[in-house]
Amino acid sequence: MLERQVRRLIKRHKLKVVAVAGSVGKTSTRSAIATVLREQFRVQNITNPGYNSEIGLPLSVFEMSTPGTLLNPFAWAWRLLQSEFMIAGHYPNQVLVLEMGTEMPGEMPHYMTYLKPDVGVLTAVTPEHMQNFPKGLDQVAAEEFAIAGSRVVVVNADDVAEKYRHKYLAHHERAVTYSLADQSHLPETPHILGHMRHAILAAAIVGRELGVPENKIHHGIAKVRPVSGRMNPLPGAGGSQLIDDTYNSSPDAVSAALATLATVPGAKRRIAVLGSMNELGPKSADYHRAAGAEAAGVDLLVTIGAQANEHLGPAAVAAGLDPTRFKPADSPYAAGEFLKTMLGPGDVVLIKGSQNGVFAEEATKLLLANPADSKHLVRQSPAWLKTKAQQFPAAPVN
Repeated sequence: MLERQVRRLIKRHKLKVVAVAGSVGKTSTRSAIATVLREQFRVQNITNPGYNSEIGLPLSVFEMSTPGTLLNPFAWAWRLLQSEFMIAGHYPNQVLVLEMGTEMPGEMPHYMTYLKPDVGVLTAVTPEHMQNFPKGLDQVAAEEFAIAGSRVVVVNADDVAEKYRHKYLAHHERAVTYSLADQSHLPETPHILGHMRHAILAAAIVGRELGVPENKIHHGIAKVRPVSGRMNPLPGAGGSQLIDDTYNSSPDAVSAALATLATVPGAKRRIAVLGSMNELGPKSADYHRAAGAEAAGVDLLVTIGAQANEHLGPAAVAAGLDPTRFKPADSPYAAGEFLKTMLGPGDVVLIKGSQNGVFAEEATKLLLANPADSKHLVRQSPAWLKTKAQQFPAAPVN
């Protein structure tokens, strides 16, 4: 019923729909697109569907929350009535910009049955939720490329293999690719880390596809900022610089984050705090060892969680990291306490990890120069803090 209401809303108000899919980079890309499009349109930037995308996504289109009790018929009846009023009456937006995430086969094709995006963006096809995709990356690609059902499909050529682009886009009437190899047409954006440039490239292309004038695209790009938990620079203790990338973690995202850390100019020491990458299936140890090999060039490596401690850190040592510069930690709090007294001017600290069992943002919190900056961190609601207290009962959660 909610999906039918979304279809009616889009048709009744002639809304443009931009959908962002991909293994990594969805949130930063969605945010950048919304920022650029706001220069021309009234945009609803759907940031957090809540509960899960199946229920939360259509509710978010109507700017509604999930009922506290899912089986409450009165709560659902009220939401359906509200949605009916919005369909028949005034709807304030002209464009919907949303994420379409997937955790198992079939979810993406289902979203496409009722959303029918005008522009679909595919940020990456890389390992994700591999325990639910036993056939490997080919199965992930088949799922993510459901986005090719959009009128226009925009694909990151750097993070989507050519074989997949050829297979799924060969006969598409309007397929556009973007790559860091071609940034000549974009304005200078010194406030944007390298990790965010894919997002602004996608935003520029989407803007052009929807008719945003070039000068407005440039104005919008100048306003783009990193999203909380996604390569967000924050002042650190002792005059250090933190790069908070703690929203989630995957092999390709770790690789990209380490590449950014390696290129930060003027760094005295490059320090990485890397947590376990969850939901990688039977090859999880291999993925962690590969990430460890890439981390061997840092000046100090701190790991959080069983997989990172057992596989990532030792692999970094095997690849050449001085073993005295590797510190495993049982919790993000232990990692933060270990580092906070040793940081000084010129130190650059990358903090990255998955959610359950890791919650690396709590290490970031302990390393902030200004505790008030914790408002920029992910998962700071009372419900999340309670979850962390349950998972790390011996740690001070505040």
